[in-house]
Amino acid sequence: MSNEVEGQGAAAAESDRPVPTSVEIGVTAVDVLADIRVVDAETGERIDKVIFADADAGKVRRYAVENGGLVLEQDQFKVIEEDRPIRIEWLGNKRKNSF
Repeated sequence: MSNEVEGQGAAAAESDRPVPTSVEIGVTAVDVLADIRVVDAETGERIDKVIFADADAGKVRRYAVENGGLVLEQDQFKVIEEDRPIRIEWLGNKRKNSF
């Protein structure tokens, strides 16, 4: 898994860095994860508790969340894998990232 930085080409107002097209906890640098959010391409809503996201492939792996907390299933956090159109964006003036 590589940290691709080509494809979306959007840049935050305060940065000239290209937006990564894929991100993954444990692979992508922590400082990059802290500055981005993953959003549903159709609604613009932030996707929370992301583990992995690939904007080109339209894939997201994330933890399930109910009432603000992670969902436990047989003593493990429940993971949801989705195929959906997404965007990866720099936070800019937004306050909360997706990780």
